[in-house]
Amino acid sequence: MNKSFRIILADDHAIVRYGIRLAIEASGVAEIVAEASSSDELIAVVQSEPCDAIVTDYSMPGEITQDGMALIDRLMRLCPNAPIVVVTALRNAAILNKLIAKGVKAIVEKAGGVTELHYALLAVSQSRSYLSPGLQSLLAGASIVGTRVGHEAKLTTAELEVIRLFVQGQSPTEIAQRLNRSVKTISRHKMSAQRKLGAHNSQQLLEYCRKNNVFLT
Repeated sequence: MNKSFRIILADDHAIVRYGIRLAIEASGVAEIVAEASSSDELIAVVQSEPCDAIVTDYSMPGEITQDGMALIDRLMRLCPNAPIVVVTALRNAAILNKLIAKGVKAIVEKAGGVTELHYALLAVSQSRSYLSPGLQSLLAGASIVGTRVGHEAKLTTAELEVIRLFVQGQSPTEIAQRLNRSVKTISRHKMSAQRKLGAHNSQQLLEYCRKNNVFLT
């Protein structure tokens, strides 16, 4: 085992943490120096325990610290030199691409094989990136390929205004009336924004906006 590559592991499910610990220990790539079961615990641990990488779930409970993108941002500020490996069941292409854009070095699918975590840790220990094959296919299915991977979509002013009102709970008909546009035009702007972001449906679009605090105030 490479005792010099130290991992902090975080997941709110004890059995999942145990499984990941076993996989890391069996890989011989690194050692786990600390564990956390919430976003609050993870922030406390990274502030007290030196590490070379952080392996964390994306969605975890926390009374003080937000999870999701807010957690990733804070980890990057606290540990700018420690690559982050996100192990997740997330299937939202827009959010996954946002994580890559933020600089997350590896994303491992929880439904994937144990070897995927091994490859991810090996990659980040060598300053490389890794994305599970299943998640690569998911991004490709959302037309996020090539230069689109790791780059946030640029929405037009009209698309941004429609999405802002949509997230606030307004229907296409209400948005059309407010913006003095046809329902067909509003739907076209919404679908265009959805496609650019890689969201397959309205629920994924809402999830993306909520996880990124987009238009929520």
